[in-house]
Amino acid sequence: MGRVVCVLFAIFSIISTVFAGISRIDSQKANLDDLRPKKKVPVLMELSKAYSDSAKYYNEVKAYLDEVLSILEKKKNDSLKVTALNYYGLAEYTSHNYEEAVARFYSAIPIAEKLNDNKQLSKLYNNLGMVYDEIEDYQGAINYYKKSLMIDSIHGNEKGVGMSYLNLAISYQNTMKLDTAYQLNIRALDIAERHKDSISLINVVNNLGTVEYDRKNYEKSLEYYLRAQKLYNDVNNKEGRAVVLNNIGLIYLDKKQYDKALLNFKLALNIAEEKKMTDFICDIYENLSIYYEEMGDYKNAFYYYDLYNIIVDSLHGESKDNKIRKIEAQYKLNKKQSEIYSLQQRTINQQEVIDMAKAIQLYLYIIIFLVMALLFMGYYLLRKERNLSKKLQQKTNELKKSNLAKDKFFSIIAHDLKNPFNALISYTSLLKTDIDRFTKEELTQILSDLNNATERGFNLLENLLYWTRSQTNRIKIYKTSFNLYEVVEDIRNLAESNLEEKAQELVIDIDKELELYADKDMIATIIRNLVFNSIKFSNPETEIFVEAERINQKVQISVIDQGIGIAPENHMRIFDYEENISTNGTSGEIGSGLGLVICREFVEKNGGIIWVESQKGKGATFRFTIPLAESAISSNE
Repeated sequence: MGRVVCVLFAIFSIISTVFAGISRIDSQKANLDDLRPKKKVPVLMELSKAYSDSAKYYNEVKAYLDEVLSILEKKKNDSLKVTALNYYGLAEYTSHNYEEAVARFYSAIPIAEKLNDNKQLSKLYNNLGMVYDEIEDYQGAINYYKKSLMIDSIHGNEKGVGMSYLNLAISYQNTMKLDTAYQLNIRALDIAERHKDSISLINVVNNLGTVEYDRKNYEKSLEYYLRAQKLYNDVNNKEGRAVVLNNIGLIYLDKKQYDKALLNFKLALNIAEEKKMTDFICDIYENLSIYYEEMGDYKNAFYYYDLYNIIVDSLHGESKDNKIRKIEAQYKLNKKQSEIYSLQQRTINQQEVIDMAKAIQLYLYIIIFLVMALLFMGYYLLRKERNLSKKLQQKTNELKKSNLAKDKFFSIIAHDLKNPFNALISYTSLLKTDIDRFTKEELTQILSDLNNATERGFNLLENLLYWTRSQTNRIKIYKTSFNLYEVVEDIRNLAESNLEEKAQELVIDIDKELELYADKDMIATIIRNLVFNSIKFSNPETEIFVEAERINQKVQISVIDQGIGIAPENHMRIFDYEENISTNGTSGEIGSGLGLVICREFVEKNGGIIWVESQKGKGATFRFTIPLAESAISSNE
C-alpha cells in the first residue's frame, strides 16, 4: 500500500515564512554601508529573520549575523544577542549544519538565563528539540520540547504551550506512540481554537489526520483531512491542499473506492506539478502506480513506476548526503553532551571546595572576634567585680544582646563592606599607574563603577550606623506631624540617578494633603530603603509605585515593584537580622540585607507593622502602617 504524507510542522518560534515586507527590506540592502551601527543592526536583523529559513540565502544571513554580533559585542546588548544567536541557529539548521545549529542555541541559553528571559529560553529549547527530531533522536527532541513546555506553562504563555504540544505529538508519532500523540494533538487543537490561531489549527488538524491513519481509523482520518482541506482553501494554501488530497486518495484506495482515490491523486498531482513540489510528486507517482496495479492496468502501473524511479534516482545522492550529515551530527552531539556533563560535574566539585573554604574562613573570623570579645569581657568583669552581684541579671541580658549584635556586625564588615572597598582599591590602583592607557569611554565607565562602589559602601555604613544605634537603644523617637507626599518626593529626587540608570519610573499615588504623626526621619529611612530595594530587584524599563491609603486611624503605605519577587518561605526571614538574607539585584547590585531589618525596627518603634506580599518571579509589595496625625484623625471623625 502507498505511503501517507505526514505534514510535520516544526515550529521555528521566531521565523515567519510569510515574507511580508521583503520588498521594503530589499530596498534597504543597497544602503547598508551608509547606515550607522545603531540603525544598521535593526535592518540586518530584519533581513536575517526574513531569509534564515531558506538555505539559498545561507551565506548572506551568516554575513549579516556575524556583523550584528560584532556590533553587539561592543554595545553589550545581551537581549538582542540572544535573538541573533537564535536566528543563526535556525539558518544553520536550514542548511543541515546540525552541529553548528546546536552550538548557536546552546551559546544563547546562559545569556537568556542570566536575563531571566523566559520567552527566549522557551524558543531556544523548542528549536533544539527541532534539531534532535530532524536527526531522528526522538527522545532527545521530546526532552527539549518538554523543557519548552514547562517554561511556557509556568509563565502563562498558552500559545507557546500549544506549540509544544504540537511538536511533542510529532515526536511521539515518530516513535509510534500513537495514543500519546493523539492526546497531545487534541490539547493543541483546543488551544488553537480558543485563540483562533488559524496556522496552528491547520497544523493540528493535519497531524490528527495522519495519527488516525496510522491507527487505521480511516473514517476519522478522512474527517480530519476534509476539515484541513477546507482550512487550506480558506487561506489559499495550494501546497497544503495538495498534501491533503494525496492523503485522502490513500484513504479511498484502502477502502477500495477507486474512482474517488484516482480523482484525489490527479488533483494532488496537478497542484504539485504547478508548484514544482519534486519530492511530493514522487510520492504521488508511487501511489498512482499502486492504484493502477490494483485496477489490473499494468501498462499505466509500470508507466508511473518508471516516473517514480526517475525522481528517486535524481534525489538519491542528495538523500544519501543528508543521511551522512545526520549520522555525523548525531555522533558529534552525543560527544558534546558527554563533555558538557563532565564539565558540569567538575564545576560542581570546584564549587563545593570554594564553599568549604568560605565556611572555614567565616568560622575563623567568628572565633577571632569571639576571643577578642571574651578577653574584653574578662577584663571588664575583673574591674567591675564588686558591682557584679547587684547588676548580674541585668548585665547578662545586655551581654547576650550585645554578643548577637557584635557577631552580626563583624560578619557584615568581613563580607559586605569588603566588596566596595576592593573595587575602590583596584580601580584607583589602575588609575594611579596606567591612567594614560585608558580611553575616555573607559575612564567614564571606571568613574561610574567607582561611584557605584562608593554609594554602596556609604549606604551600607549608613544602615550599619542606624542598626547599631538601634541595638544599643541610642536612637530617640521624635514624633511630629509632617506631610507624607513631600517626604516621598524628596526620596524620588534622591533616587533619580538610580532610576535613570535602569530606565525605571517611580510613580507616587499619595494625597498631597496627607499628614502622619511619627518620627519623620525614621519614616523617610523606611521608604528610602524600600524604594532603593525595588530599584535594585526590578527589571529595567519597569514602574515602581508608592501608594498610601487611610484605614481607620492609621495609614497603610505600600511600595510595589515588578521585580524578581520573593519566595513565600522567605517572607518572614528577610526582616530578621539573624537570618541576614541578601540577594544580588537584576543588574548585579550587591546589598547587605540590613535595610529590611532596619525598616521593621523603625516601623515597630513608630507603633506600626510591616509585611510583604510576593511570589517568586512576580514582583513584590511591601506594606507598613503608621498612625495618622491627630489633626487628620479629628477631621475624619
